[in-house]
Amino acid sequence: MVRRLRKMKKNQKYNYNRNRKRLDKQLKSTGPIRCLEIKNALDPRKKLSANIREMGLAFNVNRTIPVPNAKQTRIQLTRYVNGFLEEDAVDVETSTEVKRPPPPPKIHVAQQLEQEANEYVESRFRLPKGQVKFACRMIDAYGFNYKAMSRDRTNYEQDTWRQLRQKVRKFLSIPEQCTPYLEKKGWLNCEMDDPNDPRWKEYGTDDEEC
Repeated sequence: MVRRLRKMKKNQKYNYNRNRKRLDKQLKSTGPIRCLEIKNALDPRKKLSANIREMGLAFNVNRTIPVPNAKQTRIQLTRYVNGFLEEDAVDVETSTEVKRPPPPPKIHVAQQLEQEANEYVESRFRLPKGQVKFACRMIDAYGFNYKAMSRDRTNYEQDTWRQLRQKVRKFLSIPEQCTPYLEKKGWLNCEMDDPNDPRWKEYGTDDEEC
């Protein structure tokens, strides 16, 4: 056992005003529950693991979906090769005869979460204001000539013409940000995929020759 230095031992003082039980809970806590469905169905009188199990959810994924055991797989393969097919068939019959447990009492929470996960959610991705101004300035100056954009002196990041094309397309794919600009230019009711419109030249295909 290593002896502590006298100075270190002297400076260590016990704080009697600190609630150690509350401090331990704070250290082990993962924070408040942000999911409203789980928060509303939570029973404070039960453990968190029991609450999650009653909602039809998995508290410990490693126990619910365990990692396949390579040793057991080799044993089953060896039994199959050695001809123990009848015993395996009996094991399968006995396993199928086991009744399934009743559904959890709060299964509606899992069903509600599954329904919300399957619903379509619009992308909330938005470009920074600096990138929006840069894209608008480049379109005003060069239209959709991406190689000319790449040679611009304000292209400080030295993006290639393909990278600039991706940034411009991303900007035009966000209606919330591109609609004011298109309305200002008078392009709001124009078809971007129309190859006969000179305003959208070199935008409608993937192999533009700028």
